[in-house]
Amino acid sequence: MSYYYVVASLPLMFFGDPPAVRPSEWRRQLQGVLPEPDLVFVDAFLEGRHVGGCRFAEQWRAKEMQLRNAVARARAARLGLEVQSHLQPHDGYDMAIEDAVINAFTKENPLERERELDRCRWHIAEELAWGELFRLETILAFAVKLRIAERWAALRNEAGQQVVEEFVSANARWEKSNA
Repeated sequence: MSYYYVVASLPLMFFGDPPAVRPSEWRRQLQGVLPEPDLVFVDAFLEGRHVGGCRFAEQWRAKEMQLRNAVARARAARLGLEVQSHLQPHDGYDMAIEDAVINAFTKENPLERERELDRCRWHIAEELAWGELFRLETILAFAVKLRIAERWAALRNEAGQQVVEEFVSANARWEKSNA
């Protein structure tokens, strides 16, 4: 199957490094190599959308929902708000996700919180692909990690840095005024 070729050609990436390849370039390289149904999943993960129909996608959705619920609970606790009616159901429970969110919310800087949450997402993607080396799961985990790397690379340029600094300042002022 074409998975062997694709997985063998994946560049090594570590959290915090710039993307090893541009997502659009990587997607173009996959055209004609992966079957069209697999490309639908790749596109969804590169764009941050959910499509059902494969084990990785369903497990990713459940873990992402747990992470979002944990973030909502942490933010609500800081503000003294009720959140239960806003939580979304999900399959399974992963204590590591809860711990990662608790750790992220020990960071005073909102940018550092986001970095920790994305580090958790990176770890989830790796965990879901573990033991599935030459399968679609590895390719989809790479797509998740590539999207995360691309997001952080965009925040590193001057314009992005200015936006981030403005966001951090505004968020810090908002949190102080609502504390």
